[in-house]
Amino acid sequence: MNIGLIVSILTAIGGWGFAFYQMKKNREWQKKDLLANRRFDAYSGFMRKLEEINENFRKNPNAIYGVTNEFLSSIMKGSVEEMNDALMKLNQRLNEYVKVSVEPLMIVNQEISPLLLIASEELTAKLNRLKDLTADFNNEMQNCMSKINVKDSNSFRVFETIGYDKRWEDFKVLNDEIMCLMRKELEIK
Repeated sequence: MNIGLIVSILTAIGGWGFAFYQMKKNREWQKKDLLANRRFDAYSGFMRKLEEINENFRKNPNAIYGVTNEFLSSIMKGSVEEMNDALMKLNQRLNEYVKVSVEPLMIVNQEISPLLLIASEELTAKLNRLKDLTADFNNEMQNCMSKINVKDSNSFRVFETIGYDKRWEDFKVLNDEIMCLMRKELEIK
């Protein structure tokens, strides 16, 4: 065999090897880009949904007081029949209020579930903590509803404690941590 043929064969094998290496690397980069795109879409959708929920909450944060004040005056001043009618309407409105108050929590939990599929272990732990906090808030809301006595106007004050506990600070800190981790995973500085 002459040297030219050996060099040609080695060059061809080296070229095929390099092409195979390039193809493999290209595929890895495509997978990484696809994961980054999926994460970006999922994370940005999650953040938009949270912002929408926050906006709706900011529009009417004290809705429960409007519900109770509206019916308490008719309960106090009315006849027995009017009182019963007002109490029935109050109960219906309170049930609607609870549904509206708990709905954002359910939405947050629904939005977290797909994130758990693509999130890192560190972010998954934070998202699970967020799910725990929303479940805790939901339980407290139901607990507050069970403490309401329509004959005692002071019993509606149980709702005052919902917004002033450590949980809201935990929500804020956790939200900031989740945002930082999402940025880190998306390699956004």
